[in-house]
Amino acid sequence: MLVTKSLRIFLLQPWLWTAVVAVVAYYDKDALHGGFVYDDNGSIKSNVVVNGNVPFNEILTRDYWGSPMADIQSHKSFRPITTATFRLNWIVSEQLGTNATDHHTYGFHIVNTGLHGIVTGLVTHATTYMFHGNTQADLLAQLITGLLFGLHPVHAEVVSNLTSRGEMLMMLFSLAAFISFAKHVHQPNIMQQFTTASRILGVYVIPWICMILSLFCKEQGATTLMSLVVYDYVHNHSDFVQLCKALRRGDSRAMQFVKRTLILAVQTISVCALRYWLNGETTPDFVSDQNPAGFAKDRFTRVFSVSWVYCLYIWDILMPIHLSPDWSGVSIPLIESIRDKRVFIVMLLWALVAAAAWSLCIGPSSTATRQQVQSRKVGLIGFWSFTFCPFLLSSNLLVVVGLMKADRVLYSPLMGFCVLEALLIRSLCEYMVNVSLKEQRTVTGKSRYWLGYMLYLLQMGFFAANVHERNLAWSDSLNLWMRAYRINPKSSHTMYNCGYELSLKKRYDEAEQVLRPIGNPHVDGPSNTFVYAMVLYNLNRCDEANDLIDSAIDVLEEKRKIGGPRNTDKSLNRVESNLMVARSFCTKDLPLAGKIMYDAVQVDPSNEYAIQQATNMMNHIQQQTMINEQKKRLGIA
Repeated sequence: MLVTKSLRIFLLQPWLWTAVVAVVAYYDKDALHGGFVYDDNGSIKSNVVVNGNVPFNEILTRDYWGSPMADIQSHKSFRPITTATFRLNWIVSEQLGTNATDHHTYGFHIVNTGLHGIVTGLVTHATTYMFHGNTQADLLAQLITGLLFGLHPVHAEVVSNLTSRGEMLMMLFSLAAFISFAKHVHQPNIMQQFTTASRILGVYVIPWICMILSLFCKEQGATTLMSLVVYDYVHNHSDFVQLCKALRRGDSRAMQFVKRTLILAVQTISVCALRYWLNGETTPDFVSDQNPAGFAKDRFTRVFSVSWVYCLYIWDILMPIHLSPDWSGVSIPLIESIRDKRVFIVMLLWALVAAAAWSLCIGPSSTATRQQVQSRKVGLIGFWSFTFCPFLLSSNLLVVVGLMKADRVLYSPLMGFCVLEALLIRSLCEYMVNVSLKEQRTVTGKSRYWLGYMLYLLQMGFFAANVHERNLAWSDSLNLWMRAYRINPKSSHTMYNCGYELSLKKRYDEAEQVLRPIGNPHVDGPSNTFVYAMVLYNLNRCDEANDLIDSAIDVLEEKRKIGGPRNTDKSLNRVESNLMVARSFCTKDLPLAGKIMYDAVQVDPSNEYAIQQATNMMNHIQQQTMINEQKKRLGIA
């Protein structure tokens, strides 16, 4: 009987069902067997730590892409825990013998899907420290938060894209830190119920360990303890003025809060200092084209353009229909004038954030009801603790990041928006409970209830359908980039990837149309010219291809003179080697073509593509020579 009761209680937990829904949403046979797409080749397939080409202990000296941290071209993304999970997946795949089969990525996708389910369950459980009543409205709010988080289409880039696993691991440890911390501070006198050792462990030790683990999954984990301080402040103190008065009185609760804040601050600074030291003497070398808003030289343009990206993030959360893996370059026009219509929307966003900040300082109105005070707390915690803090390091406020806009950075901050929507629905639910029974029986009362119910179901249905579509899109490179090109045809990076994938499928006419704007090396560099030249070769337009290759070689020489971390001999030799391969294909004289192909290998002996093509061409030349000799012997002209 006791076992049955415990099982019933377990099965009634909201976190269990939201986790199950999140897993089911991404459990698709085709998606789970999808190949390595986008950055997966760099972070997994060709990562020397993951594929075992270097000893595993080098995980402590190499970045997320397998390059030494001391390398001037290193991305400085040090995420050894995430990399270790990839290595474990790779080992399991080797043991099962699936490395060279279509099932190679299955284990990777299973882990990602399972992690999303776990994180969704933790998100739901974490809301019990905000919606902490035992009413149906509070349970409903917990359930809604979890379902919104688990089914939101913006998460597809994290769950379906293997490279983004660090986002989920980071959030998993951050939520573990929050739950441990909130358990000990969410009620005024609850600290007295724990022993001193238990308090130290739950408030300081476990959160700190989780913060360290989170940070070494992805860099944004550095704000983990900051989120806890914000929660502590909002949940246990009405406003800044009252907190200052309490400190002057020597109030024990206020003093304990300051003590906790100082300790958590020291813990954060110490770990961040260690992480900064690991970067070595060089800094990440980002290209301004990756983030034109953040790198804009004009202050007005930089401030308003970066703020406009925030507005686009909010729109993606509210209406996730324009999702793309790339928004670099001119994808998002910058705001360069006060007369730009978008300035008004940006200033409206600033006003809302300022209002939320002011509310932190002045507290609730003296006439506010208990329910309104509680709603204010939940709203402020949702925004500041679970949206602002996790997003801070991706916001371009503290440091300029290497991306303009990316769905993956919303994985953690989205929890705050889910909490805010759940709060809105809970408030409406409580209103319906509080109206008189007579009004509930009226047509107006019933219509209001069913309208809200149907709108929420419509939202969940829309999210579920979009998740399925995005999940399948991320399972195939061509599908992913064709969709991206339809949504964002301005990005050079999107054009390149879409054209490249089309060329692999021998859809050369379509590839040529996509690549044409970036084929000229003077427009977007010589790297794209190689792919475009190969497409032109397959369309029997070698004269155009050779002209572009000549221009690309000239641009390469200019880049060699300029130098710098982006123009190293190694990277430029690879581009030149590829261009020579393309020139070889467009050379009608077979012996001369063979010589050019040989030179391509000599320029970059590590270029496996050039070696493969050179081998094929030499075999072809030998076969042709044998055929010609045989013809001579037979007297055939």
